[in-house]
Amino acid sequence: MCNILMVTSDSELKRKLVNLLNKYFVNVFILPHAKTGADALAIAKNHQPEIIMLDLNLKNENAYSYQRDLLASYPNLRSIVIDNQENCKNAQTAIRFGAIDYLVQPLIESEALSSIHRAIISLNQVSLLDHRSVDALPTQNETILPMIQYIHSNYQQELNLNSLADFMHLNKNYICQLFKKEVGMTYITYLNQYRVEQSKLLLRNSDKQLAEISEKVGYTDPTYFSRIFKKITDISPNQYRQTYKGDFIPVDLQQVF
Repeated sequence: MCNILMVTSDSELKRKLVNLLNKYFVNVFILPHAKTGADALAIAKNHQPEIIMLDLNLKNENAYSYQRDLLASYPNLRSIVIDNQENCKNAQTAIRFGAIDYLVQPLIESEALSSIHRAIISLNQVSLLDHRSVDALPTQNETILPMIQYIHSNYQQELNLNSLADFMHLNKNYICQLFKKEVGMTYITYLNQYRVEQSKLLLRNSDKQLAEISEKVGYTDPTYFSRIFKKITDISPNQYRQTYKGDFIPVDLQQVF
């Protein structure tokens, strides 16, 4: 689950962002809304944000100072800033303060979606942008969120539809249909993608053997893990490690910087 914090006093901007998130990224959790920078700092203390969408035009406030303070407290935080009109100086300042993107109102949906997508994948989470149906209705299904949270909390263990059904106290056939409808992929496809994303962190940032990494992300058979990894990424785990060993920013994020 990816925690997103929106900071804006513009109710229309908030509405648009909420609709986009609920329609295309049902595996994100929208934190309580912050109308001011002070609100954002207070909310962050109780709900650790992973992505912040920051309106640069907060009334009588320096939005950059809050962006800086939040990034200082949460170094892995991804920030997307939004301006009322295009301003080269503002864009440069936002990027210098650690923003991964600079958007301008009125928001162009494709650009906003691309920014959120890149922020999510840079956190080694699963982005649903390419999986949700274009005609899907916005949703914040109270059944789906606990399912996804359960996967994220227990992916290292042996998981199947039966264990999820037991946790949810629901029929597994109903869960299977609901998950596919709301998330845009099957339960097992989502679980495999999430496990692969978590394995990438270990491949980049550790010297653990492949068998140990496989076990840590929920696969008892390293050969099966390698097959799933290559199916999803088109390269083997060893090829991925050789290419991205150490600190790594995805290619599309490098272009932003």
